[in-house]
Amino acid sequence: MENKYLEIFFWSMAPITELRLSVPLGVLEYKLDWIRVLLFCILGNFLICIPLINLLSYLDRLSVKSSFLNTLLNKIYSRTRSKTKIINNYKYLGVICFVGIPLPFTGAWTGCFASHLLGLNKKKTLLSILAGLIISSTIVILLIFFAQHLLSWIGYEANN
Repeated sequence: MENKYLEIFFWSMAPITELRLSVPLGVLEYKLDWIRVLLFCILGNFLICIPLINLLSYLDRLSVKSSFLNTLLNKIYSRTRSKTKIINNYKYLGVICFVGIPLPFTGAWTGCFASHLLGLNKKKTLLSILAGLIISSTIVILLIFFAQHLLSWIGYEANN
């Protein structure tokens, strides 16, 4: 059972899906304790941000020497710029709101890229991302509970 917690911990580090996939996976598929699932998923999703946010400056410098890396980063950055108006307008509160919305391309990874592009302070960004992850995971778990109770209310019983 303990290896399932590690599995969702690592799944929450993945870009795009982040904890939006790992929380339902842990609660619905693996039938794990929801509080521990949230803790492992928030921790996994947050811990990947520390090296990521520090690596971006290095990648920028390295991209000057590599046309492939330069092209790749430019594609990622242009996509990020198009999605981060809220962060540009509200800075750290914008990071919290942006990461706190549990939709694809609005998570911690994109929040790291956006704050890097806007030159925001790394420590404040990480704290904002952590707050956003807590909000996002709370929304996801509430949606899971709502869906379970709604399905139970209309008479659908899931096979356990």
